Amino acid sequence: MKNSLSDLKNISDEGYLILKNCISPKLIKLLQKKIMYQFSNTKKNSYQNFEKKCSKLKNKRLFEIINPINKILINEGFLKQILNEKKLFNHLVGLLGSDLAVSNESSLTINLSKTNDNYYFKDWHQEIWSGASVSHIQIWLPIIQKTIQDGQISFIKDSHKWGHVPHSNRAPVKLPEKFKTIQTNLAIGDVVIFCTTLMHKSMPTMNPRMALAMTVKNYKYKDMSFSDNQDWNIFSHSEVTKIQRVLGNHYLSPFRLVNKEKKFKDI
Repeated sequence: MKNSLSDLKNISDEGYLILKNCISPKLIKLLQKKIMYQFSNTKKNSYQNFEKKCSKLKNKRLFEIINPINKILINEGFLKQILNEKKLFNHLVGLLGSDLAVSNESSLTINLSKTNDNYYFKDWHQEIWSGASVSHIQIWLPIIQKTIQDGQISFIKDSHKWGHVPHSNRAPVKLPEKFKTIQTNLAIGDVVIFCTTLMHKSMPTMNPRMALAMTVKNYKYKDMSFSDNQDWNIFSHSEVTKIQRVLGNHYLSPFRLVNKEKKFKDI
């Protein structure tokens, strides 16, 4: 798949867009080191250490382990750094405009082997089930994995055009008898952008895998969805918004930033 901005049409046609080699190796390594230190108290950034730690998590509540790491990544600006990577940022601006915010509900996910029943192995689902708006964009990227077949995200072809799929207990109540699935096979550094209505799930894996899921919106667009009650972190302003920020309360502050030495006279 091409990586030019003209490929944004894939979002409306297919519901998703894969960006290859999107995140710099330097940023990925820095992120992995931060996660590994918080996850297993080691500075050794190796898959073997990650796998060893995961082998002890079989009966743990994984989101309780992941949540403290999520807060560190948010507070230290890792989500903003990822989203400001040139290729990803340019595509987000092309889709949503420049007034961008990322949800602080964005999260790492961790999948153990397919023999383990854990929280992050979900059935087919849509992000709108969790309160995301149809005007939001979902981002997913692998952070730590052994191969490109490990726990990859998969999509149901054309499901982004189905609307809201009825569901109960985090699972669809009904799906078409026949549908095609799309395997993504993302390498470390690749990113997939997709619609919040696109049916997706993480595939079973023989080896532990950690990924990052983020929700991004144009914060100037008010759609009164459930997500407006969540916490969002602004990471980009449009040029018009930059002017508005400089003006401040422009209705009550005429000439607020004019040099004090400059004289004005009545006209």
